[in-house]
Amino acid sequence: MARREEPRPKATDEEATLTEARLATLPQNLVDLQSRWLSLERKEQDELYASQFGPRFAPLFAELPLHGAPALLGKPRALVSVLGFSWQPVALMAAWCKPQRMLVLGSDDSLALAPGGEGVLSLIARIAGVSRDAIEPVRIGDPGEADIYRTVRDFLHRSGVAAREVFIDPTGGKKSMSASAALAGFLAGAPLVYVDYAEYHGPNRIPVPGTEYPRLLTNPLEVMGELEMRAIFCAFDRSDFHEAERLAQRLAERLYEPREAECLAKLARGYGAWDRFDFVGARQALGEASNELNRFAAQGGWAWAAQVRAALAVNLPALDALANVQKQPASLEEGLPLLAWYLAAARRLLNAEKASLAVLLTYAAVERYVDLCLWVDFQLDDEKPDYSLVADRLDRAKYDEAGRRLFGKDYKPREPDGPLMFANGAQLLAALAPERLDFGQLGPLKGLSNARNKCEYEHGFVPSTPSPDHVERYLNEAMKIIAVACSGEGELVRRMETCGFPTLDVTPTAPT
Repeated sequence: MARREEPRPKATDEEATLTEARLATLPQNLVDLQSRWLSLERKEQDELYASQFGPRFAPLFAELPLHGAPALLGKPRALVSVLGFSWQPVALMAAWCKPQRMLVLGSDDSLALAPGGEGVLSLIARIAGVSRDAIEPVRIGDPGEADIYRTVRDFLHRSGVAAREVFIDPTGGKKSMSASAALAGFLAGAPLVYVDYAEYHGPNRIPVPGTEYPRLLTNPLEVMGELEMRAIFCAFDRSDFHEAERLAQRLAERLYEPREAECLAKLARGYGAWDRFDFVGARQALGEASNELNRFAAQGGWAWAAQVRAALAVNLPALDALANVQKQPASLEEGLPLLAWYLAAARRLLNAEKASLAVLLTYAAVERYVDLCLWVDFQLDDEKPDYSLVADRLDRAKYDEAGRRLFGKDYKPREPDGPLMFANGAQLLAALAPERLDFGQLGPLKGLSNARNKCEYEHGFVPSTPSPDHVERYLNEAMKIIAVACSGEGELVRRMETCGFPTLDVTPTAPT
């Protein structure tokens, strides 16, 4: 028997154990039929395969593992095959898949084949052990690329089967049809399979029967997917978590081994939820992502995993603390996780060149600090404060001085009234507890308030976007103010770091 015309390089014993395909062990009756087949002309070979060899060999082929397939990839529910003049691989792959539905793409000539007088589709169904009614033939003209694309697309839609559960088998067709079917399947996210062989009959250019085995074709994204990964990384690093999740999910649907992309989708979903202040949803998604990192990152060689794992080690406890913050904390310590999160988020958005969002969060951090202090120290509820609780302690001269520093020359003395907001809350806190908010810090807070009010998300018809340098100064001043609530600015920075989001490495790796 002649070997394959282009034999593969020989492997070592250890490599062979890991990489060589498993072939069926033929019983003696099939060995005898194989020997007989070798002595026949092509037409007689097809007739012998159809009448005797195929029905006996197909069950053995169906028991073979899909060479090159990851453990997660199960058998499909539907199959798309390209039929040429070699119908045997179509029958064998159908026998292996046992599809509920099967689309056969062929030319007028290939669909009219009748080896031994039996119609080719009935023959395929008989050898494969599937119902003839499950096979849908479609005639493709020449050239037929667009017809194949539409036909595969429509079959996927009609079948209601996820693309990952549909295999595309281009083995038997002519080159242009097979290439078109493979392209359609790849773009849809369907795995590509192939009936390969270990022995080749050179004179008739056909595999030797009994040496065939099913193989999963390597997904181009396994080798060339760094471009897709870089797009995910870039979206994540600019805090566009919705886009990062969408790209990762799309990639996962097109990979045979999707766990890395699925983990990235969970990370993007988790940090996106955190970015939206959904602390419970973030904790759940990031907990799942952390579990997958610990289980699969090492064996998958995920280059970005180390920095993300380090971030999650501090992020998850921080999320637990955030989820437990109450509306009215009993102490400054209990409210600090939320303040640290606001400041960390402002820093991240400033670094991402989103100055207006950063100034909004800086403003919100200071306002919440003021509310927290007034509640913990004086039991003043921010929505319905009872100002009688501080009437005896409030120095009106200091109160009005604070008002002039915050509101300027237009300030008019008035009694404390209404809900506690940014400006009136800061005015009251500075007068009641200057150790919490110094008079000298009221000027920068006025600047922060003005920058916030003029940005594109707030007041005024024509917005004035704050400069990054100004926002940097406001953020640093806010950190100095809030650091009073803990043991100094160093401790506040440490807490902010526990709320810092990781970045993913976008440096392209050289192809190997």
